[in-house]
Amino acid sequence: MAAEDMTPEKMGFMVRHSSGLICAPVSAEVTDRLALPQMVSRTEDPRSTAYTVSVDAADASVTTGISAHDRSLVCRVLADPSSAAADLRRPGHVFPLLARPGGVRQRPGHTEAATEFCRLAGKAPAGVISEIVDDGEPVPGRALHSGPGMLRGEQCVVFARRWGLKVCTIADLVDHVERTEGKLQPANGADQ
Repeated sequence: MAAEDMTPEKMGFMVRHSSGLICAPVSAEVTDRLALPQMVSRTEDPRSTAYTVSVDAADASVTTGISAHDRSLVCRVLADPSSAAADLRRPGHVFPLLARPGGVRQRPGHTEAATEFCRLAGKAPAGVISEIVDDGEPVPGRALHSGPGMLRGEQCVVFARRWGLKVCTIADLVDHVERTEGKLQPANGADQ
């Protein structure tokens, strides 16, 4: 979702239905303006996700940084074009992710999909994402669950229907952007 639209209620929903790790995909313009360095100089993440240093809002209303209020506030700070580096505390409880400038046409990942949706909606280039998880089914007589983990494919569609959410695959988003804006061309002008 767009970071500028984040509320404590929406954040609470995201935390309840996710692993609890909240990420905020942002453009290079945002990381530059807010002086958000990469978390590591060379990522070992298999998907090359570009994590920056985690942040909290530097606001008097922020307590520990982990509450739904605190995390929704830092998301709105990330999206606010008038925010400056001094408006953030480092480290924090939300993890900004640097999106590639070519969006989903350059890297068809969750990070770029979030900022691409924000761009297409005319919003600030800052989104909020999390991995939807399921605890699985309780195993009778044991403190275990069978089948826990991240939701995939049809499981996401079922979850979305239950909560009245919209679903779009990254492949469909790439297709839409390429149909309406064209494919990215390499620097030398050759076809991709």
